[in-house]
Amino acid sequence: MRSPRFYVLPLLALAAVACHRPEQPADKNDPTVKSATVFTQTFYDWYRLHDDRLETALAQRPELFGATLLTALRTDIEAQAKNPQEIVGIDWDPFTNSQDPCDPYQVASASRRGDTVLVAMRGMCTDAAPRPGPDVIARLQHRDSSWVFVDFTSPSDSLSLLGHLTLLQKDRKDAAARHRQ
Repeated sequence: MRSPRFYVLPLLALAAVACHRPEQPADKNDPTVKSATVFTQTFYDWYRLHDDRLETALAQRPELFGATLLTALRTDIEAQAKNPQEIVGIDWDPFTNSQDPCDPYQVASASRRGDTVLVAMRGMCTDAAPRPGPDVIARLQHRDSSWVFVDFTSPSDSLSLLGHLTLLQKDRKDAAARHRQ
């Protein structure tokens, strides 16, 4: 008689393959993807008109951000304001993934991953050669009656914006604990 592991392991492997939801290429006619790309492009156009200012976006358009991302960004900005002599928060624009934005930003591609739409944005600098790929990928989810940004990633970074913000907050807490000792 064969051991139960003989049957269980192949079944688990088959279940894992069946449940894996790979990124789906965008169907140009997919209304969900189309809606998310219009939302994202509209935000980037607005952001450019407001001088690519993170603080302005959070103050004037907080409804565009998921609660976790909004709280993490506000916490980071507050921490930096309390420590103007040193860098304790992000030191780049999280929406353009740069220190020097390359406006205007255009949708490069979009795809679905479950309930999330990924919209890749590319800077179209007027004074530089075209960039080979996207600069930043916005992660959006539909909440209530609108889209919200839930995270941003860089194609060349293993951590997302939320990942960086979490690490920076941990570093600040660790530094404060060392300072109290």
